[in-house]
Amino acid sequence: MPPNNFANYFGEAPKPHNYGPKCRLAPISHPFASSEADDIPPVNAQYFYLSSVPIDDPLSTTTIAAATDPKSARSRLRPFSPGDNNELEKAWLSLASDAYRQNHRNALSNRPPSPSLAKANADKLRGIVCHLAVEHAEKHAREGPSERVQPSAEALPELESATPLCCPELLVDVGVALRTSFCAVARRKQHELNRDLVAQAVMSEMETLQTDSMATVTERRVPSNCVPPSQSQIDSVMRSTQNDERPNSQHSVKSQPQVSTDRSATVAVPTPTRSSFVDAGISGRPFVRVGTPETPVTSPPASLPRTATFQPSRLVEEVKSEGVRSRRPSSVAAPSSPKPVVDVPKAVSREVTVGVSRLHEVCLPALQMKPIYWSPVNDIAVVLRATWFYRDDMRPIDPAVANQLEAGYRELKPHTETWNDELRCAVEVGPLGEEKVSHPLWPKVPNKSSKKTDAFMEPPISSNPFCAARCFRGEAAAEGTLLPTPNEDNSTPVPPAHKKFEQYHVIYKDATTAYLLKPSLKPSAYYGRRPVAKIMRGLTIGIPVVRGFDYEAWTKKHEKKQDQQNLHAILVPENSRENPIRDVCSACKAEEERAQVKDLVLVVHGIGQKLAERVENYHFTHAVNAFRRAINIELRSDAVRGALRQGLNGIMVLPINWRQNLSFEDGGPMKEEDKENYTLGNFTLKDIEPKTIPAVRSMISDVMFDIPFYMSHHKPKMVAAMVGEANRVYRLWCRNNPGFAEKGRVHLIGHSLGSVMCIEVLSRQPTVVPPLQLTKPLQLKHFEFDTKNLFLLGSPAAFFLLLEKGALLPRKGRQKPGASPSDVISKDVVGEAGYFGCIAVDNIYNVLAREDAVAYLLNGTIDPMYAASLKTAYVPSTSTSFLQSMGNAMWSIVPGVGSSSTVNGANASAARPPTMRLPSQLELEVHDFTREEVAEKKAFLLNDNGQIDYFLRSGGGPLELQYLNMLSAHTSYWVNHDLIRMLCMEIGRNPGKANTLPAMRAVKATKRVISPTI
Repeated sequence: MPPNNFANYFGEAPKPHNYGPKCRLAPISHPFASSEADDIPPVNAQYFYLSSVPIDDPLSTTTIAAATDPKSARSRLRPFSPGDNNELEKAWLSLASDAYRQNHRNALSNRPPSPSLAKANADKLRGIVCHLAVEHAEKHAREGPSERVQPSAEALPELESATPLCCPELLVDVGVALRTSFCAVARRKQHELNRDLVAQAVMSEMETLQTDSMATVTERRVPSNCVPPSQSQIDSVMRSTQNDERPNSQHSVKSQPQVSTDRSATVAVPTPTRSSFVDAGISGRPFVRVGTPETPVTSPPASLPRTATFQPSRLVEEVKSEGVRSRRPSSVAAPSSPKPVVDVPKAVSREVTVGVSRLHEVCLPALQMKPIYWSPVNDIAVVLRATWFYRDDMRPIDPAVANQLEAGYRELKPHTETWNDELRCAVEVGPLGEEKVSHPLWPKVPNKSSKKTDAFMEPPISSNPFCAARCFRGEAAAEGTLLPTPNEDNSTPVPPAHKKFEQYHVIYKDATTAYLLKPSLKPSAYYGRRPVAKIMRGLTIGIPVVRGFDYEAWTKKHEKKQDQQNLHAILVPENSRENPIRDVCSACKAEEERAQVKDLVLVVHGIGQKLAERVENYHFTHAVNAFRRAINIELRSDAVRGALRQGLNGIMVLPINWRQNLSFEDGGPMKEEDKENYTLGNFTLKDIEPKTIPAVRSMISDVMFDIPFYMSHHKPKMVAAMVGEANRVYRLWCRNNPGFAEKGRVHLIGHSLGSVMCIEVLSRQPTVVPPLQLTKPLQLKHFEFDTKNLFLLGSPAAFFLLLEKGALLPRKGRQKPGASPSDVISKDVVGEAGYFGCIAVDNIYNVLAREDAVAYLLNGTIDPMYAASLKTAYVPSTSTSFLQSMGNAMWSIVPGVGSSSTVNGANASAARPPTMRLPSQLELEVHDFTREEVAEKKAFLLNDNGQIDYFLRSGGGPLELQYLNMLSAHTSYWVNHDLIRMLCMEIGRNPGKANTLPAMRAVKATKRVISPTI
């Protein structure tokens, strides 16, 4: 997939880039200058993502495979476009830190950190302890205490003196916090960073919080030198563990902690004196991030004493004693005295938006690609940063092997003229000389006979993504993971069971090329093998690998011929590029303009999404992703492009998952202590649901119960959840696409119950939506955008209008294109905001399958007589039936006679004008023309075509069974090709009655076509 695929989407020839300072394809200037005499050239790294769906190809029709599927993993590796790759590399290089690099070097050589570095490490560790203590105290105060967890016997030898952990999640949170704050090698080599010891310090700080809370209630003053009784026990444990002088201690978490079943051991969790939750508003991160926690780690108050030595026991004493002094209240009347402002050491991370549609972002240094606008549903992709590649097909080499190649490259310096002289001398000497220039890929571990675990040799360049980004300067290759491995945050590394190319040797030919030689090919004076001489003559020996990525070579091997031509048009030779001194790159500017999507479609789901939490195949996000790709394909067809307005840069479709975070149990499930305060009617669904046939009952409750919930007192909560999610996605889209709030258009698609909720919100929507202000709180009563078109799919909205005694009415004062100014203010035609069915939209479409038992007609809610006078309307078909095809073939055989109808459904009505029939004298006398005129004005204000209802054509044929099709009719809209084409044309055409398609216009049952000029 070439980087300019978005340009091909509009049928335009790609423009060449000038590679100037502001060009996205300009070479990256390496920020690190080497102080060595022989400057090692920076590596041209390339980022890949592991996904079955190419994010740089919006026309792909493949489905999203499970992200955890290990089959043919490397075959699904896809490179990011050159522009995205440059942005990723800039963000990756910005993560490098001298402090992390020093920590890494000290830990690798078993040296203690310098006093200044030790002080910085102690500050970080204090911040982790303080933050996690407050966070878990608030968590258990809100959710209630959980079962205590006994520390592992292998992690803490004095198990009887250790404090049980408050919950199993504490160890996980401590591990993640340590991972984001300290180097991986430092965590393994510096025993004070053991997560079990840090967890004990967190529990000690939580006890301090509990003591302070009790002192606030009882007006008890705590002496400044008071330490809780358990403090000495924890200190003794931590001091005893420090006596071990081994740099790589065996006291690691090798076994999972066991949950204590003793209920008496449960201690009351303190109520925190302040909240650590910060309202981030619409932060652009609507889902929990895997592997990169976005919650900043809180540092201790500035009044805490700083130590030059990095000792966890002293850390615990300082945190506890200072915490007691700083949090001591003066009186009960002022329990909320402000605490010292905590300086937050931020966990450095970067998010880079990627893909031609800009729907995903890559989290660095976690190396994970996630969607931006919806919660990840098994579509998190692993990202690989590669530095060395196989020369034949440019596939990336595994990070561990690539780092060994890079380590040997930096040791031997094959880019220098000295290395060339050594190769020439080795060839002249013979096999014995060639043995000297042959480098083992995996050097032997010293003291291999030792049985200690610290005999494991740390690699010179780490493959851990966090360590590779922070402790190195762009030379390290790394690969992200979907889930943290159990050993990821432990103190003891796990040696790989099998090293790839373990016995191989490397011959570095020049600055970019090397050869991997298996033992039977490496130089040998005994066997007389001389591979270096052959390599210098240009022959290929072993496995050729190259340093740095060649995008053109990848495209020639893996892409189609058309894509290769498009890539060559962009990656032009240096001598034919434009003047790089120019500030603005015309190609980048053109791509930026084409990427400005003017039409945003928000899709609201109906019932059944609670089931998707257990059965992923039913998840709404997967259907919308396939629906978006189908629309992109249809927009490229010639039949559709001819009907689109000028300046249309595509249509973006995003899901509105309002059900995923909605709970109907106010305050959460009932606890044992809540039964004393029981009130009438305070029971939940779990309290009344029998235990019989649980599978069937859970399916019914997950699928069907959304409807009775909506018709109950939970309706405001459901509507607010839908509006909040729609506004959140809209705000996020506007932030990522500046100018869309002023120039863009928003459309809604409501399916099933979601369509009823859209009618409910649009009935009270302001006629004129105020300008979007991102600084204000999120609106939960109405949409923060103006809706142009509303599409209802399989909608029971007409039934709810019947229940509420409402009707479809145009909104008073809404100036839609082509509407008469007198009609939009006429009391007989329009209605006011707040009336159920008086919606603030330009056009409403009610699309229903004939066999869909949930869908109802909406034309009758405008005027029953007017609806009866209309001919049944169908969505124009994109294909012909078998009998019609045979008829067209027979007509084509007869000389001088053509087909009676055109193939394109959009032009079928224009092919043969309808026959006009004049009304009789009796019809003229009894017909109510005033009512018909008012109804037609209403219909045209609600839809430019003069009608609302459109049926989808079924498969047809003599073998069709309506009752069999009924089972899948309600969920078949997302794959219906006729509906997709209609959406593209109705959204993409010019607005107004004069620009409607003939096949979509209302037709009277008497063969009289309603003129669009009425």
